[in-house]
Amino acid sequence: MHARTVCLLLVVGLLGATVGCVSVTAPEKVTIGGSSRPEQVDSSRVPPTSSHEEARRELEKAYRFIRHLEDENAHHDRKAAKYKRERDECEGRLERYEGD
Repeated sequence: MHARTVCLLLVVGLLGATVGCVSVTAPEKVTIGGSSRPEQVDSSRVPPTSSHEEARRELEKAYRFIRHLEDENAHHDRKAAKYKRERDECEGRLERYEGD
C-alpha cells in the first residue's frame, strides 16, 4: 500500500513537471458572434483631452452621467409598472361593473 502511494506521487510529480514546459499563447483578438470584423466606434463625440488626468476626469464624468441615466431609467420602469398595475385594477373593476 505504501509503495502504491509513492508511485502515485512520483507519477503526479513527473506530470506536474512536464506541464510547466507547455507553452500556450492566447489569441490576439477574440471574436464573439462569428463576426471577424470589429464594430466601428463613433469617436466624433469624444472630447479632446490634453493629459491622462483630464481624460480620467472626462471618463468619470461620462460614467456619472451613465449612472444618472440608469437611475432615471429605473425610476421610469417603476412608474410604468405602477401604471400597469393601476390599469389592470381599473380593467378588473370595469369588467365587474359591466358584468352586473
